[in-house]
Amino acid sequence: MERGLKISYQSQIPNTLTSVRFIAAPIFFYTFLNDLFVASVFLLVLSLITDAFDGHVARKLNVTSDMGAYLDVAADFILILACFLAFIILGWYDPLILLLIIAMFLLFVGTSGLKKPVYDPIGKYLGGYLMIMVFISLLFPESLIRKILLIVLVIMCLISIISRFSVFYYRNNH
Repeated sequence: MERGLKISYQSQIPNTLTSVRFIAAPIFFYTFLNDLFVASVFLLVLSLITDAFDGHVARKLNVTSDMGAYLDVAADFILILACFLAFIILGWYDPLILLLIIAMFLLFVGTSGLKKPVYDPIGKYLGGYLMIMVFISLLFPESLIRKILLIVLVIMCLISIISRFSVFYYRNNH
């Protein structure tokens, strides 16, 4: 009985770390829009730490799961959406960036749910880039830096789309 309880408890640790990002998203939105800069940066750093460790902890405890992996991606997505929505409200980014982020997330989910998921080396790092983009936008809120970050994002998205569809096309035609 004690061993079963230990395994159950251990399996919840990575999901608890992931859940921090779900909670941080609306709090970041509030703190950022209310000029609580230090709190916003703290929440983002905490989120980046939990994002770095949840998968590592799951692998170390041997409690990885498909549900945990999707929960991780969903937490990143919600946090990124909250951050960019706050940025849009302040006029830092064009609202169309949300459509791009949502489209890339749906593409990831759609191609990951296949019998044999479509590996995309660029798309794999897209979520990480978006988190870094949020962090850099916070620390260096100059318009030129945000424009450069946006150009890099668009290029990464285009390469990711081409990569995913190329792999998908190649698999279905060979």
